[in-house]
Amino acid sequence: MGIVEEVGSELANVKPGQFVVGSFATSDNTCVNCRNGWQSSCLHREFTSTCQADYVRIPNAHGTLVATDEHPDAEFVPSLLAVFDVLGTGWYAALAAEVKPGPMAVVVGDGAVGLCGVIAATELGAERIIAMSRHESRQRLALEFGATDIVSERGDEGIARVKDLCPT
Repeated sequence: MGIVEEVGSELANVKPGQFVVGSFATSDNTCVNCRNGWQSSCLHREFTSTCQADYVRIPNAHGTLVATDEHPDAEFVPSLLAVFDVLGTGWYAALAAEVKPGPMAVVVGDGAVGLCGVIAATELGAERIIAMSRHESRQRLALEFGATDIVSERGDEGIARVKDLCPT
């Protein structure tokens, strides 16, 4: 996320001075994968690994950058970074897992992305959400965000515990 400083002659969807968000995996938004909603698998994607810098050039900017209607208040910018980064990753994981209303979802991990996966599964309508977590404070957050069950076991024991919770 950032403010556009300048654009190339072929870029028409964003202008200097606009606040934009985008992914670290760029997408052209024109290939078959992008047209089918899988921008993270763009046939022309490039990864940007230097985005935590004062200035950065964004390949495929026409498909990657999205301008917001207005600039956010400066006080919210640090929090927005988490939203645009980890929430987007958790949301993508839930979409890739095809979470939808009714079925159960299992979220492996309780870091920021895992907890955002719980939020996404909740928003996408999963009725039962199992969060695999070993940290009491994160377990509380997972439950607050919509998890219905916590599994702290790992490996074969974790798999068995999840299977115990699954309807037959």
